[in-house]
Amino acid sequence: MKFENEMENKMIEDNLIRCLINDILATGEYSLEGMACYTQIPEDVLYEVAAGRNNNPSIILSHKIIGLYSSVRLSLYHDLIK
Repeated sequence: MKFENEMENKMIEDNLIRCLINDILATGEYSLEGMACYTQIPEDVLYEVAAGRNNNPSIILSHKIIGLYSSVRLSLYHDLIK
């Protein structure tokens, strides 16, 4: 059972930033180009993460994407706090 939990946690960690990028894109508030400009991360790097080619993005990229996500999905964060 421990092995399955470790594999599940690894999969979640590997795909979290990819899912956040794709959710931001799904809102229509940012394009990949807009996200690249806002985060000052090259568009091709964001594309590789969003496409699942890079499942280990840097902590700087992760931090910027989480910050952007929290501003795009502000209502979600307010609901979580309640």
